Amino acid sequence: MALDDYVLALIMAGGRGTRLSVLTRDRTKSAVSIHGENRLIDYALTNISNTGIPGVIIVPQYAPQSLINHVGLGEIWGYEREDKKLEVTPPHEEGKDLFVTFVGTADSVRKSMDRIKKYDPRVVLVLAGDHVYCMNYEEAIKQHKRTNADITILTNPIPENKVNDFGIMMINEEGKVIDFAEKPKNKEIIERFRLTNRTKRRLKIHDPKLNFLASMGNYVFFQDKLESILRYQGDDFGKNIIPAIKENDGKIYAHIFEGYWRDVGKIKDYFDCNMEFTREKTPIDLTIHRVKTAKRNLPATRIARGAQCDGCILSAGDEISSGSLVTNSVLGYQVLVEENCRIDNSIFLGANRNEYFNNIPRREYYTLIGAGSRLEYALFDKNVRIGKNVSISPRNGTLQEREAKLISIGLKPYEELPNGRAEGDFSIDPETNILVLGKQTDSTKLMIPDNYEG
Repeated sequence: MALDDYVLALIMAGGRGTRLSVLTRDRTKSAVSIHGENRLIDYALTNISNTGIPGVIIVPQYAPQSLINHVGLGEIWGYEREDKKLEVTPPHEEGKDLFVTFVGTADSVRKSMDRIKKYDPRVVLVLAGDHVYCMNYEEAIKQHKRTNADITILTNPIPENKVNDFGIMMINEEGKVIDFAEKPKNKEIIERFRLTNRTKRRLKIHDPKLNFLASMGNYVFFQDKLESILRYQGDDFGKNIIPAIKENDGKIYAHIFEGYWRDVGKIKDYFDCNMEFTREKTPIDLTIHRVKTAKRNLPATRIARGAQCDGCILSAGDEISSGSLVTNSVLGYQVLVEENCRIDNSIFLGANRNEYFNNIPRREYYTLIGAGSRLEYALFDKNVRIGKNVSISPRNGTLQEREAKLISIGLKPYEELPNGRAEGDFSIDPETNILVLGKQTDSTKLMIPDNYEG
């Protein structure tokens, strides 16, 4: 593998990701943990590293500190050398040190152009930082140069029930995009973009459910053309810039990525993506496609005699105590499940940090599931501590009833504030009735008391 020209990757890691509710109260979406020990941004960074791209700019905005701490100087992905560089920098006004807000994907790139030009790349790869997939970008870059495109859009086949969430496109036999619709709702428009059987055979799409081509929100540009393109009005690639390129007879090409790809923008998508990796046959074989991440120096997982785990992802420092059964669940770092618990279809992001005193782990910083608790379809952010004999399940009441019970024990529902910040301790996803508990900051008390049912 060799890239003929200097390629720079810019990762859009900016927004809060409001549809993930309380999970992004304290961190940008790309920093959210997934699959136990990983963060969402690990997938993009591993793909970039495996492609051999020498320069990376990460552009966060909302609550970036967790992301900055995790990425560091990029050593994990091989960016500690002089010839490979990674920087994390919010958008700012050109020629000034003042950081500024941005209001869309294109705006984040537009306000980062002076940083891009310092690297003087011929090709700029613009990527989302919150998608789950394993891909080498070399073929997309080669296609972009071969077609001399204004923009190459990385695309993925999707089923009809996902069409409303993405930009979809129609292509000709050369892969040129001849029509594009951003998150269409009209049934007639949607039907117009349905792939024909002939096109599916040509693209080698064999799944009968995958009948539309969706933009992955990842793009390839030449640097000089990117500058011109960003002069078009509008702040979002899908809503504004791509339609403007089309209206001005620009050359738009699609690069088809046929592998597993998930944009985990909603609680249901995030939850489902975690659960898919607990199955016997995972959508990505992570023993082959090794996603690099910053590891912690922790003891191995301990499953006590008489405890059982079935279809689970476990992480360093986890402890499953005697008599407990954990099924179809994902556990991040340092989750302590006490005796005789039953946990099913649940996700725990784990402990926020390692805390030791005289080489003894400080268990008040563990995620704690008290003895005798019964949990299903629960999603707990970091450091959450719940009491003994707690029952949490969508079967314990309607969304409104469960919310009222949580308020009665002193928890506040998640709320977005006018100043762009957010507050609150929990949310209940209206689509799935899954309870999401936000990161617990006070480790001196239980977030959910003994004998709670809700």
